[in-house]
Amino acid sequence: MMKAEFSQEFLVSANEANPEGELGVQILVSNLIEVATRAALDLGIGNPVMAHLNAGWVLSRLTVEMSRYPKVNTYYKIVTWVESWNRHFSIRDFEILDGEGKTVGYARSIWMVLNTITHENFGLSHLSLPEGVIPKKECPIPRQDKHVDIHPHDSDHLPATALKANTEERKYTFKYNDIDFYRHVNTVRYVSLLLNSYSLEEFDKNFLTRLELSFLHEGNFGETVEIRRFNHDADLSSFSLFSLKKEMPILFARIKLKKRD
Repeated sequence: MMKAEFSQEFLVSANEANPEGELGVQILVSNLIEVATRAALDLGIGNPVMAHLNAGWVLSRLTVEMSRYPKVNTYYKIVTWVESWNRHFSIRDFEILDGEGKTVGYARSIWMVLNTITHENFGLSHLSLPEGVIPKKECPIPRQDKHVDIHPHDSDHLPATALKANTEERKYTFKYNDIDFYRHVNTVRYVSLLLNSYSLEEFDKNFLTRLELSFLHEGNFGETVEIRRFNHDADLSSFSLFSLKKEMPILFARIKLKKRD
């Protein structure tokens, strides 16, 4: 019988550490995706078995919650397992452990299969999950909250459920290094864009304790997006909301910081 869990160990090298000497959030996200990819291959449901169908896995939502981050020049391990599976999407969970085997965080992800030609949902009915690979193991972090529509900071009238950006919008045009194999914007590039909304001083005083990403539409090469941000409070100790929009919203994110000890 196949194992229900898959794990992989990593080293936090200097080029993967942030200025505070910890594992960079964007590197963690990249490695979560890598471990998910390898786990799918191990189960026989990875992208290679779908290549002839012009289909492959894409990330739809990601939630990461960390109590602390592994330090530079130390090892850490990511353990992953399938939480649930249906004909539309799969939920995959992760546990992040430091070099001493202590849990430092969890993540929950939702995946769908994309038709790489039409860029529509291909569904999972063509895949067969091996028996016995959904363990009775919980991911203890809360699920994502609902999306919030963020309007420009100078908007006059807002729908009842919308918020007005309380920082000035900035624009970004997607370039070559933002695009991945599917010829849309890579998840890690979105994370870098969001992190670059903060200052060095803000991260020297705080660390990212929770990240929520919800992908609504694809971002493509050459497109310019407007990045709107709503800070829940002035010292960032609660959370900030982000919306990346072109003609339609392409990403909603929620980031919560926590003061360093």
